[in-house]
Amino acid sequence: MRNYSIEEAIEIINSCDESFMPDTKHFDVRNIQRIGDFGLIFETFLHNPLMGIIKQDYNKFRLYFEHNQRPTKDISLVIGINDNREVKFVTVMETYRNKRVRK
Repeated sequence: MRNYSIEEAIEIINSCDESFMPDTKHFDVRNIQRIGDFGLIFETFLHNPLMGIIKQDYNKFRLYFEHNQRPTKDISLVIGINDNREVKFVTVMETYRNKRVRK
């Protein structure tokens, strides 16, 4: 299992385009329970600026994006990157933006 750095993860994330299929069965279930709109998550991942990233494990990262439809919330997306540099969505949740932005 490859131990990716945050810099490598950002490079891989930025190389993703409309042709990749990032979801897994676990993600599909969690997305329906928590947000319910795969299109929103996919579009956010591809087109919104990354607001934060935390390394959770060797190949797992938590990404933060501003929520387009809820101004007080972020979309927190956990991804995995395999040895072939393929991105898979692991889980997703809404979080309050004030957890990321300190005043």
